[in-house]
Amino acid sequence: MTKLTMRKNTPIETYEAGGRTIHVKREDLCGPEGSPPFSKMRGVYTYLSERKEKGLRVVGYTETSISMAGWGVAWACQQLGLQAVIYDPQYKEPHEVLKIHRKHWKKCNATIRKVEAGMARVNYHICRKRLRNEFGKEAEMLDLGLPLEQTIHETAREFQRTLKKITLRTVVCCVGSGTIFAGLLRKLPEGCKAFGIMCRTGNVIQKKKKILFKAKKVEGGITGIKRKNLKLVDLGWEYTERSEEPCPFPCHAFYDRKAWQWLMRTHRPIEEPILFWNIGHEGEWI
Repeated sequence: MTKLTMRKNTPIETYEAGGRTIHVKREDLCGPEGSPPFSKMRGVYTYLSERKEKGLRVVGYTETSISMAGWGVAWACQQLGLQAVIYDPQYKEPHEVLKIHRKHWKKCNATIRKVEAGMARVNYHICRKRLRNEFGKEAEMLDLGLPLEQTIHETAREFQRTLKKITLRTVVCCVGSGTIFAGLLRKLPEGCKAFGIMCRTGNVIQKKKKILFKAKKVEGGITGIKRKNLKLVDLGWEYTERSEEPCPFPCHAFYDRKAWQWLMRTHRPIEEPILFWNIGHEGEWI
């Protein structure tokens, strides 16, 4: 089996929008042809490759209503010859996105196990036990949101490559689990501001602490990220709310476009040059 590699130096596109010049990092294009348009694939594929070499055979994931993670896990497992087991929440009225993702799981030959819809973290623990009972020690349940160190590391490396091409004063990125944003913070240049726009409402203080921990950074102090340079913004979005903000490039309406909407509508002074880090897009699959 030929080992796949993720794309280095994904494109940087430039747009005039919202009265600003904005550079857009197309990390949604990081994977090879046929892969999900989802930048977390950098770490997912690397992690599962490493785990396969140590005997992993079965990979489980507990999906939520609109996440691309299950699709990403199923695709990576198919490429690596692993068995993917996706735990499929049974909503009374499943979201349109989930219906499409189910088709992708099947296309990737994933094993699908139905699970009662409920709190994601509770379901994760239930399904992890079921996975172990059914498949034994050669199986591993991946955590919700795929918060892998490999993803943080690979994102940081791509950000570092990007910084060799353009000079930045501001980087803007949507925040779900905060994994990608942590990768950006790991290599954030001194004097550059980072705005993380939360895709769902939550506790900003706790979320920031988790992201800084993942990034292996601290806020403030002599060696830390200056407080004025790190902003986490909660606009009150619900997870399944869709942004309808017009966007000149492919941009995920439930994730990245919420950050793009903030950038288009904010009255906060934003220093240029600005880089918008685009994690995923919808393409033709919705």
